[in-house]
Amino acid sequence: MNIAGISIGSEMSGGVSNITVENVVVWDSRRGVRIKTAPGRGGYVRQITYRNLTFENVRVGIVMKTDYNEHPDDGYEPTALPILTDISFTTIHGHGVRVPVRIHGSEEIPVKNVSFQDMSVGLTYKKKHIFQCAFVEGRVIGTIFPAPCENLDRYNEHGHLFKRSSSQNVTDIDYDF
Repeated sequence: MNIAGISIGSEMSGGVSNITVENVVVWDSRRGVRIKTAPGRGGYVRQITYRNLTFENVRVGIVMKTDYNEHPDDGYEPTALPILTDISFTTIHGHGVRVPVRIHGSEEIPVKNVSFQDMSVGLTYKKKHIFQCAFVEGRVIGTIFPAPCENLDRYNEHGHLFKRSSSQNVTDIDYDF
């Protein structure tokens, strides 16, 4: 089993931006797509577009993790905080996925301006928190499956806001996977 289909980070102190990942099938993998970083990494991940992805037999489809605390040595600056912003997911499909989305921002490294549109992922089994979020803000455009976490604003298919998120800081992560 592969660890991840497509990964950005964790070592990216200069930054990663203006990337489009499209027309990708990931199968028999622990992670479909992953962005990982941590305090001390610095830099940024911004303006990343994922489009037309298919997940087949994947443990976690989309992962963003801001506490990936593996450093090669102790010579890093712990106050160098990375920025994660402007990340979009459009036309995401698949089956046999345990957790479709796990976005784990933190108070010091929130994930900002994430969007989901045209997503339908078949699940391997039902869990309480199958779309998992913490310290994230963004939006869902149109109907997606499974239901998104409460951290994201809801827009209809025409781009009109109909439900504002009550909190971007809700922690809705279940680590029993």
